[in-house]
Amino acid sequence: MASRLRRYAYAQARIRGELARLLSRPQLETLAAYPDPGALERELAAAGLAPPSFGALAAIERAARHLDGPPREVVRALGRRFECENLKLLLRAVERGVPWREVEPLLLPIGRLGPGRHAQDLLEAGSLADAVARLEPTPFGDALRRQLRPSGASPSVPERLRLELAAEREAWESIARAIDALDAGDRVAALAVAGVEMDAANLVRALRMRRTPGLLPEEVLAYLIRGGLHLDARARAVLAFEPVESWPAELAATPYAAALAAAGSAPALELELRRVRARAALRALRGEPFHLGFVLGALALVELQGADVQRILEGRRLRRPDAWTRAGLVGARTR
Repeated sequence: MASRLRRYAYAQARIRGELARLLSRPQLETLAAYPDPGALERELAAAGLAPPSFGALAAIERAARHLDGPPREVVRALGRRFECENLKLLLRAVERGVPWREVEPLLLPIGRLGPGRHAQDLLEAGSLADAVARLEPTPFGDALRRQLRPSGASPSVPERLRLELAAEREAWESIARAIDALDAGDRVAALAVAGVEMDAANLVRALRMRRTPGLLPEEVLAYLIRGGLHLDARARAVLAFEPVESWPAELAATPYAAALAAAGSAPALELELRRVRARAALRALRGEPFHLGFVLGALALVELQGADVQRILEGRRLRRPDAWTRAGLVGARTR
């Protein structure tokens, strides 16, 4: 306990600042009621919540500064999911020939694939294969180069999609590897939060892959994340090979069965799983705070708030009824 206290005393004090920035449910609903999308976006920008991803990125950066050693590497690995989103955007732009001036404003400010010369160089590649060749070995280069088909091959699923699936898997599995390097106490605490996050990502990705024409069950299994808390190798095989309708029964022993039964589409499942993720994060904040799970729980809540803000923005931009917006809010603030 003494060593954990020394390791986390300063970090947990600072991470409480992240919790203080969370919006309450009434505050979220007030934002959702803004009639003017422009005024809403100005209000969110003033609060540091626009674009929504920036709040999570800033929280990850601040948390990493207050940690060292293997715990810091876990937090840094969380940022690779956002780097992966940049990579997917760049690969799509290469495939479609979108110019840099249109892509640069859309990139998140993180890592070597954020706005900058390296990302521009990748975008200016003449093909997907050339773009992948320009990637640095880590975090994505080596993983994606193993996915490239031989020249002249005609895969049943577009090359770019396979590259995206491999990049997503690598981003999540880098978190799993970082957690494996923790001591036993931190590893258990970290998995209680990050393991649920990985499980949720696997469920949503599996549902989307199962509905992708041309993708074989064996390929679905290969692209699933090898890690998590409740979804072991048997459960991943269920996701790859068993009918989607059977998942709630097959996974009845997991905390995700109710979410699977309530959701009929990937977006609906993602929403249900956000609530499961919020409960896992809140559990990590209870009791003594001197462990990595406390930090990861707070970061998860910041990210979930970003999803709430995104829901509010989409509701206004698409002129959805207020009831639609409110129904999709998680409202993860602890008090």
